[in-house]
Amino acid sequence: MIKVFQLPFMQYALVASSLIAVLCAFLGVFVVLRRIVFFSAVLAQVSTAGMALGFLTGLNPTVTGLALTCATVMLFAFAPFGSKVPQDTILGISYVAAFAMSVLIISKAAQGMEELQHLLQGNILTITTGQIYLLSITFIIIGAMHILFHKEFIFTSFDREMAETQGYATNAWNVFLYFSIGLVVALGIRVSGTLLIFALLVAPAACALLVLKKMRWIFPVAIIVSLVSVIFGLYFSFRFDLPSGPGIVAILIGFLLLAAGARYSGLIKTPSAPARKLKASG
Repeated sequence: MIKVFQLPFMQYALVASSLIAVLCAFLGVFVVLRRIVFFSAVLAQVSTAGMALGFLTGLNPTVTGLALTCATVMLFAFAPFGSKVPQDTILGISYVAAFAMSVLIISKAAQGMEELQHLLQGNILTITTGQIYLLSITFIIIGAMHILFHKEFIFTSFDREMAETQGYATNAWNVFLYFSIGLVVALGIRVSGTLLIFALLVAPAACALLVLKKMRWIFPVAIIVSLVSVIFGLYFSFRFDLPSGPGIVAILIGFLLLAAGARYSGLIKTPSAPARKLKASG
């Protein structure tokens, strides 16, 4: 395994995928516990549509993907949703619309459907140094923000009513969280594809929540699962000449099946709603 990661392009892929893995696993805990998995799927698809628009117009796909993703975050953060048309309905419509938009735009782009397949599956082995620098800056900014304001993000995410009574600007913190997710999704998809980003957002957090009781351990364990999956996924994809993104996803699914087996076989007993333990466990 060490010899494989001595190759320069594998080292770049490992660094980039590790940065993405840590960010996605950390934010994924919020995504899963707050039950906004479908929202993250919509962001992923919207980002793909934005990048497709960039390919068609000749603009930077990363910029167009990020712009459309941020616009979507603002829409769902501030737009009122009535009882007749609930938010999950709007999410479903948005997902279908973004997917259709991606296909229609790419079909007219010079790169054609091959580029759409690249956006969906990704190829992290072709990462550039510029993309690594951009991911590193994003990692530092989001990491610093969540370390400095971890208490605020936790409190406003999982005990909104209490946070409001104590004077926390819950809407503002929600917007910051959504923008964090949107930024990571938009940049991550450009590097590794929609499939891998969505899997890294959901699977590691789900694994940790299945086997752990203490909230303070869920974040680090989710990150460890994500990093291990990336390392072994890259290795096996290189060793057996497989696509890197789906290879990492396969390892993630393996961990998820093991965690589910341990949980439901009775080997591990955890509460059904880990978020209820937030105050007790810190």
